This record gives sequence, C-alpha cells and structure tokens, in this order.
Amino acid sequence: MKTDWIIRQGNTELLLFFSGWGMDRALADHLALSLPHNPVFDLLACHDYRTAEIDAGTRDAMRSYKRLTVVAWSFGVWAAAHTPLPPVTHAVALNGTLAPVDRFAGIAPDLFKATLDTYGDDARRRFNRRMCGGGEALDHFLSLELRRSSECQKEELAAFAARLDAPGCPESFRYDHVIIGGKDLVFSPSCQFAAWRGYAQTVIADMPHYPFFHLESLQEVLECSRG
Repeated sequence: MKTDWIIRQGNTELLLFFSGWGMDRALADHLALSLPHNPVFDLLACHDYRTAEIDAGTRDAMRSYKRLTVVAWSFGVWAAAHTPLPPVTHAVALNGTLAPVDRFAGIAPDLFKATLDTYGDDARRRFNRRMCGGGEALDHFLSLELRRSSECQKEELAAFAARLDAPGCPESFRYDHVIIGGKDLVFSPSCQFAAWRGYAQTVIADMPHYPFFHLESLQEVLECSRG
C-alpha cells in the first residue's frame, strides 16, 4: 500500500487514516485542512491497496509513538485490520466491515464481481454517484480531484479480490467503535448492523457511503467514537 505523511510534527500520538478503495492522498489532505494549526497528533494516510505491506521505514517510525489511533473507511476497514501494526490504542470503523465481500455482512459477491468485471470510466461515474448519493456530497467528493485512473482503481479492486480469497494474516486489533451511514448504498446499513453486532455504534441517519460531507473532519469522527 502507499503511505503519505500528512502531518509529522513530533507529536506523541499518530493517527493512521486508512482510506477507501480507489483513493489517493487528496482526501487526507482535505481532512487535514480542518484540523487545528497545531494538532495533537501526527497524521499518516494509507491508500492504494494494490500491495498489502507498509514499507519498513514507515513501520519503524510508527513504533516511536506512544499512542496509535486508527480511523478506517470502507475497504480500508478490512485493510487496516489485516495490516501488521504496532499496538493500537483506539480504532474506529466507518462505513465498512471485516467481511467486505459477503452477502450478509458486506457487499454481495455477485455485485462485487460485476463491478470488477465492468469497471471503467462510465462505471466509475456511476459508482461515485452511488457512493455519495448525488447532490452536494457528490460535488464535494469530485472537488478532491483524485489522481487515480479507472484502470488503476480496477487493478486495486482485483488485488482486493485475490487477497480476500487467499489465506490471510489474522486481524491485528479490534475496533472500538463503528460509525454507520443510514443511507449507505455500498455497504448497506443492514449488513453493517449484522457485521458489527455487539460493537459500540453511532448511526448517522442521512449519511451515504462517502461520509466526509457529513463528518467534515477527523476530529468529528473521533468525537463520535469517544462521546
């Protein structure tokens, strides 16, 4: 996977943001704009999961922090949990599950396969509308101007499919809190409720799969999980 230091100021806490499928660092850069001038944590963005590993130098840097917080969105929820990490202090899952391709706890396998088989520029536009629910949330997402081609995104989705079918490493931590969008058309609320039975949850009734129009900052995400 790719990693980018968004904030690195020598704080004692590191926030690891595992973005969703098809993203680049632009989303994390946008979310960092709403943080205080001197945030209490450093911020490392993880994205583009065509490969599974974090490079050795970045893993070593993580170990220097006293507190490690994970915020993971969409397919990043699964990716984060299956990435070897130092001990995690607090972890939040946002519109995703630990069984991302599953008829009862994630995306239906036939829908996932159809998306992978037909993905291209037209399918990308349809998926973005489905992810955002249209309107202002879609405008907000498109304003990020991601620098990922449809072909590159398809490669990442294929890599996910292969990894999900292969024997994987065990989950490296347990999520402490789950945030569920009531209008998520990618990971349906009913599947998320089934997947996260017994976990502390916050439900935002009018939030689609893309959450960062309703939750405008990482601070808001953390406040939901610690409130």
